[in-house]
Amino acid sequence: MSVKESGSREIIDKRTLVAIVAIAILWRTGISLNGKIALWESVCSGIALFIMGWALFAYIFSMSRGLKGWSELNRIYHWIAVSLAAINVYVIVYYAMRWYRLAGLEGVTESLVPWDFLFRDIRYIVLVVFYCVVIWLSKYLKKMHAGYMLIKR
Repeated sequence: MSVKESGSREIIDKRTLVAIVAIAILWRTGISLNGKIALWESVCSGIALFIMGWALFAYIFSMSRGLKGWSELNRIYHWIAVSLAAINVYVIVYYAMRWYRLAGLEGVTESLVPWDFLFRDIRYIVLVVFYCVVIWLSKYLKKMHAGYMLIKR
């Protein structure tokens, strides 16, 4: 077993994914207690989502490149990667606009709707849960390919 395989097994473990979601919930709860989010808190949240999203994109895309001989599963991996890229672009645009407003550049002030901090927390947690679900489900695609290769041989 290579280092890459053992590392991916640890990430795919259910306990690890639950820990990631729990940390995200605790983080957002902690920074939202006062009802305001500072620029540094938003930067930390955005960078965490950015790293998680693009690392997952690279993982899924590399899995599609490693498949030989089964175009259907390869196509599934490619569409998952395209979906992840779309979500990741949304994260980049959202946080870039958010940081621009929080930095107060060129007289831009942020107007908040009631309970906006709650919606930001929910959005963050939903994105983290989405990334964790994609990681969890990719395990089954990998098992399906391994089972197919076993039957083929």
